[in-house]
Amino acid sequence: PLKELMEQVDKVQVSENVSQRIKLSNVDDNELSQLQEHMNHMLSAMATDRQRLLEDEQAKRDWLEAAVSKRTEELQTLNEKLQDLVTRDSLTGILNRGSFFESAQQQLTLSQYQKSTASFILADLDFFKRINDTYGHFVGDKVLMHFTQTLLGLLRESDLFGRVGGEEFAIFLPHTNLDEAFKLADKIRQVIGGSVLNIDGKTI
Repeated sequence: PLKELMEQVDKVQVSENVSQRIKLSNVDDNELSQLQEHMNHMLSAMATDRQRLLEDEQAKRDWLEAAVSKRTEELQTLNEKLQDLVTRDSLTGILNRGSFFESAQQQLTLSQYQKSTASFILADLDFFKRINDTYGHFVGDKVLMHFTQTLLGLLRESDLFGRVGGEEFAIFLPHTNLDEAFKLADKIRQVIGGSVLNIDGKTI
């Protein structure tokens, strides 16, 4: 029985089956049977501990994956914000000078390749300095934002719109001929010319 016990212990050690237990073929109620019972209790405890460790390890992996996924999303959001800071005008939210001309150059090259028409509008706000001098820069900023939002309502999604100076704005119009661009520019002139902005009881 002792030899059989040692052989089964060896088998249990190399076995991948964690549920395997020692079972002697012929054991009376003696010290060997008690040893077998003790070993099987120990094996059961080891299997339980192993399962608990595996569950703990899986829980840690799940937590780590969730943490990495969350951090990745945060980094992506930060990268998008950084990209906006680099490419967007901080006041109006439209393209800044550098980004506008870079994007417009790409669109122009594409238009030339496709042999399609494209037009360009440069807009300058008249009497803007007078607004700043009379009402202050805070109101001047509100006027620029109002101008931007008004134009966004007149443009297509495919049009490029950027702030290229203090009160200077540029619009690139793909697939637009000169007559169509002139009509849009005149419409912008009329809409802005008749636009009224009320700020803190002041009518601009």
